[in-house]
Amino acid sequence: MLTPFKGFTFHGLLTLQNPKYKNFDITPNFSDGTSKKYNFNDKITTGVSKTIIELDPSYQFDKFRVWASFRYQSKQYINKTNSLYFNGRWETFGGVDYNMNKHVGFSVNVVNILNQKGCSGSIGSADLIEDVSAYKNYLMAGSYIRPFTVEFAAHINF
Repeated sequence: MLTPFKGFTFHGLLTLQNPKYKNFDITPNFSDGTSKKYNFNDKITTGVSKTIIELDPSYQFDKFRVWASFRYQSKQYINKTNSLYFNGRWETFGGVDYNMNKHVGFSVNVVNILNQKGCSGSIGSADLIEDVSAYKNYLMAGSYIRPFTVEFAAHINF
């Protein structure tokens, strides 16, 4: 956390991690009577980025506060075989807050300032696949980052 001058704060965080499966192998029996051994040891865990960056500048003057938040998440694997993944992405937010008094405040917030596209989550049916060709150009439902949005809010505290 940096505060180089009055009213300005800058929060920054860099997370470097290497989340891998250990001692994780299975031999499922499929409904057609077949079975196959899967070894996930040293595979990157699903849904977790190796690199996360958070940058949060904020400036407060009088009854106003102007802020922004930039979050980066690197590539995330979708399945345990690490054959499918979501690309890294930025998530961006910002806003202006106005505190009229200790009981009433207003804010304008912008979500996804850079209008980035991206998704997150998993594809349950793809957890054990190794050949991803069946998933190319295949439409699927999932969780996506929020679209560009402007939000207005009033806050009443009592």
